[in-house]
Amino acid sequence: MKELFAGFATTFEPLNLLVVLAGSALGVFAGAMPGLSSTVGLALVLPITFGLDPIPALLMMISLYMGAQYGGSITAIAIGVPGSSPALATTFDGYPMSRRGEAGRALGISLFASVAGGAIGGLLLMAALGPLSRAALAFGPAEFFGLGVFGLSIVANLVGKDPIKGVVSAVLGLLFFVVGLDVLTGSPRLTFGVPRLMDGLGLVPLLIGFFAIAEAFEAVAGKNVERAPGGIEGKLPRPGELLRLWPAVLRGSAIGSVIGAIPGAGATIASIVAWNEERRVSKTPEAFGTGDARGIAAPEAANNACVGASMIPLLALGIPGSASAAVLLGGLMVQGINPGPLLLSEQSTLVHAMYAGFFVAVIAMLIVGLLGIPLWTRVVRLRRSILMPLVVGISLVGTYAIRGNPFDAWVALFFGIVGFAMLRRGYPLVPTVLGLILGPMIETNYRRALTLSSGSHTTFLESPISAVLLVLALASFLAPVIRRRVSLFRKESR
Repeated sequence: MKELFAGFATTFEPLNLLVVLAGSALGVFAGAMPGLSSTVGLALVLPITFGLDPIPALLMMISLYMGAQYGGSITAIAIGVPGSSPALATTFDGYPMSRRGEAGRALGISLFASVAGGAIGGLLLMAALGPLSRAALAFGPAEFFGLGVFGLSIVANLVGKDPIKGVVSAVLGLLFFVVGLDVLTGSPRLTFGVPRLMDGLGLVPLLIGFFAIAEAFEAVAGKNVERAPGGIEGKLPRPGELLRLWPAVLRGSAIGSVIGAIPGAGATIASIVAWNEERRVSKTPEAFGTGDARGIAAPEAANNACVGASMIPLLALGIPGSASAAVLLGGLMVQGINPGPLLLSEQSTLVHAMYAGFFVAVIAMLIVGLLGIPLWTRVVRLRRSILMPLVVGISLVGTYAIRGNPFDAWVALFFGIVGFAMLRRGYPLVPTVLGLILGPMIETNYRRALTLSSGSHTTFLESPISAVLLVLALASFLAPVIRRRVSLFRKESR
């Protein structure tokens, strides 16, 4: 406890406080800008940290990482475009609330859940550094395959009244993933002799094309419902609403903590699983996707809890739990800090300053978020004739700026046209995104597991973790059908 207090004293030094505030502001900006993310933000500030001492460098990176997780929800709620992929699930209910004129309330819920999830993730990091690191090591190819299939099973809860269209949409996402080089052999697939397709179509162009450009095309076509002109008031949920949301925040934080501690899983999967599980346990699942506050609270708590959880395998084993954690690992190693079992004993001052830094970063994120809500909510009051061209222009520039490659902007435009056509025909977009996100995890680990088991598919059932995940996936696929049958049976029996 004495070392923790010393860590707080170190964190509250003027320079360290300044870098935490700067990191939070930069993180919120990086998360809110379509095309950027916590990973890109960390990579951009990495050269700045080289000139800092280890503790302020680490505090800046942690605060940026956490701020970016919240920042992605801003554009997800305001204009229906996830600033980064972990905010994808937030669009399901956040954007419908914005269209009802409740953008301020939705952003307040997002901020509250992000702060709570970040604090819970920090507590978990302090309490479970050893045990959860050992649990994460239990995941091999079979377990990761089970996790990927379970994530894809969420499609069953996103397809609405026409499951065939949802399945087609998911298969389309898996088809888009196949374009490029084979993940294991490196041989070209569906590139049609075009060298630029060797790198694949990419997740960021798809996200921007589907949720920014297609949205703009849909608005121009006159099919979109105009948002109400209000939404500035209501910076944070009222106390009564906070109490009602607290179970959703706790469930989302728990899911984010477990998935975040698994190397390679990531906040995107955690937030989508949290949204789906919150919908599953709800007595009114039909309200999700129409602007339910729980549909914002659960995924936002999950993706922020992932920040602390992803640091567990990083610090204890030197295994980054996400792409952002991998960049952070590079920053630590440049500073001469080698994560591993001896870190707690050899770098005790640094570790306890990091513990304290998590909670100070949460407070900084709260301050930045509160100051920014009145600004963010004014975005939704812009006329569509002004907003949509801006969305398309910023999205294409952001896509190009990631790698400086004009081809990425053309890919985003292609996905925008495809997404618009799907919307006009009633095909949901989210299953396509899930297919592209989970495709690499499912294919890579499926093939690795078969290689290790000499081609035997029983390996997926021999692992208790994989077997449980596959059973949960089957239950998730069948749940909508069972609910529909039960509903019809009740109507007929009346």
